[in-house]
Amino acid sequence: MITMKTANTSQQEVAFVLPAYNEEQDLPALLHRIHDTMQDKPFGYHIVVVDDGSKDRTAEIARTAALTMPVRLIQHEVNKGLGAAMQTGLSAAMKEADFIATMDSDNSHDPEYITEMVRMLNRNSSLDVVIASRYQRGSIVKGVPYYRQMLSYGCFFMLKTLAPFRNVRDYSTGFRCYRASVLQRVAKQYDGELIKENGFVCQLELLLKMRSIRATADEIPYTLRYDLKAGASKLRIWRTVKRYFSVIWRHRRVLPAAESIPMASTQPQRA
Repeated sequence: MITMKTANTSQQEVAFVLPAYNEEQDLPALLHRIHDTMQDKPFGYHIVVVDDGSKDRTAEIARTAALTMPVRLIQHEVNKGLGAAMQTGLSAAMKEADFIATMDSDNSHDPEYITEMVRMLNRNSSLDVVIASRYQRGSIVKGVPYYRQMLSYGCFFMLKTLAPFRNVRDYSTGFRCYRASVLQRVAKQYDGELIKENGFVCQLELLLKMRSIRATADEIPYTLRYDLKAGASKLRIWRTVKRYFSVIWRHRRVLPAAESIPMASTQPQRA
């Protein structure tokens, strides 16, 4: 059973949101990594697994894990896409925790970085999100084919040019730690709709909505362990690139000038 944050609890709570679609090969290892990593941390935690209509044992794995760790399972009866799973998970988690950590369910992200992310948010009260970025000096990428890395860099330059967000380099990663209050602000601004896009571009969409309310961001370097991923990639590269342009165009009128967005006081070293 999950122990949620209550009004009489002074300890901060971190909610891990894991959107999952056919992740039976990778989800068990990630759940145990989170559980083991969080044992000695100075904050509480729970895990929200959003099973997006999986046809494998994803939901069963989450139910079994809930017997020994604080896991909550939310299920979509049919597959609705990553964006819908993120919308479901974030909407639930932002009501239950101080900070929301989002991670891919394929075990390529190390939960150990969450401690540093929470520390940054606590140290700087004006900071709204910390992003684990592939483009910060010191980051390491393992197991990603060279052509995919080159395409990724191309997308980075495109997004940085068309939709600059101060201190943000990695627009598409799903490895982030949000202050719950900023998600609540976005939800209020957009009538509860944190995310509209269904595919991987939902990560960009949420950043652009945060940018529109003048939220602040910062990044940390990390090691992306794509080599630990057992399941096949679900990313459709060219479809995603086209959706990037569509989302930027849709949000062009609500994007404030980059210079008008306040600078976060925490400054990571740039590459």
